Amino acid sequence: MTTIEDIEDYNLLMGLEGTVAKCFFSAYFQDFNWKGRHPRMKSDTLNVTLDIGYTILFNYMESFMRMFGFDLYKGVYHRLWYQRKSLICDIMEPFRCIIDHTILLAFHRGQFKDKDFIKLKGEIHLKYEKSSVYYNVFFKVLIDYKTEIFKYVQQYYRCFMGKKSAQQLPNFVYQ
Repeated sequence: MTTIEDIEDYNLLMGLEGTVAKCFFSAYFQDFNWKGRHPRMKSDTLNVTLDIGYTILFNYMESFMRMFGFDLYKGVYHRLWYQRKSLICDIMEPFRCIIDHTILLAFHRGQFKDKDFIKLKGEIHLKYEKSSVYYNVFFKVLIDYKTEIFKYVQQYYRCFMGKKSAQQLPNFVYQ
């Protein structure tokens, strides 16, 4: 059995990550007729909502990373790619669960609804008049975790500057 610790090839690691993500999303969002994760394709309401949440998370994480003066374009797992802030992609990974769970709860509670979206030119878009509802839900939950996020970035910075081992990197546990 292959584990993350056993993998030395980047492409194999990417393949394992993709397999795990596919299993996670299909199980986590099984109540929503999940058809797969399609970032930026605007194929269904759930994928569009994930894109909105992850974009807000990305920008929120970027504000913390800028405070510590990181080169945002040089990532660890996410490789350098044209104009992508790869380090933000890396650092936001442990916090995606906040967005995932917020979406799950919001759809179950009726805060988010399929009727909040419209189809334009074959793409699904959030209706403009509903955007503040979605943004407020995401911002509120991220503010609830601001201390944990700040401490994570601070610990990452201290680890990075102290040239410490990967075992000493911070760990975020969602509760």
